[in-house]
Amino acid sequence: MTTLLEASRAGTNGRTERISVAEFRRMEFDDTDTFFYELLDGELVAKSAPSPLHQRISRNIFRAMDTYVVSNNLGEVLYAPIDVFLDEHNASQPDVLFLSAGNQHLVTPDGIQGAPDLVVEIISPSSIKRDRGDKMKLYERCGVGEYWLVDARTRSVEVYVNTLVDGVQDFELREVFSEESTELVSVHSFVLKEFIMPIQAVFDGASL
Repeated sequence: MTTLLEASRAGTNGRTERISVAEFRRMEFDDTDTFFYELLDGELVAKSAPSPLHQRISRNIFRAMDTYVVSNNLGEVLYAPIDVFLDEHNASQPDVLFLSAGNQHLVTPDGIQGAPDLVVEIISPSSIKRDRGDKMKLYERCGVGEYWLVDARTRSVEVYVNTLVDGVQDFELREVFSEESTELVSVHSFVLKEFIMPIQAVFDGASL
């Protein structure tokens, strides 16, 4: 087994060596370690336990999306912590994810082996750069069909759809749904075509 300390070894060229998913899965973490870990581009990224606000938003989205998916026999909705193994050097833990019925073969005893149809990430002050940067590019490149960025500060949901442009996967911003709108707004998905969720329901109970 590989310890966390050994995983952060220095390479012979003076740079930290990238960790593979295989190595990541063999690691031993101390029982007193309160962090969750993602592997992003071969680097361990520690995540502290989410806040109650974050968990309320996650719960709201999961409940609504899961009810819709189960009632229509469309697949499965899962939530963090769960490993999503995207390639040799990347294992993320999306806040909420949807796997269609046709992608159920990606579910293994160890985690999800491949790109979900839809991923939801709830932005926090410590994750905003990562969620809008490295993780967004990773999900885009690996073929995640739809990406939601949920921002409790602005009380908004950005929905991106993955399109193929000149042979390259590219996230296109389709909609920004905001609670501050003067009209009644419902978040809708382009992957789950008839799923809608009132924006107020996304942030219900999630006061800053």
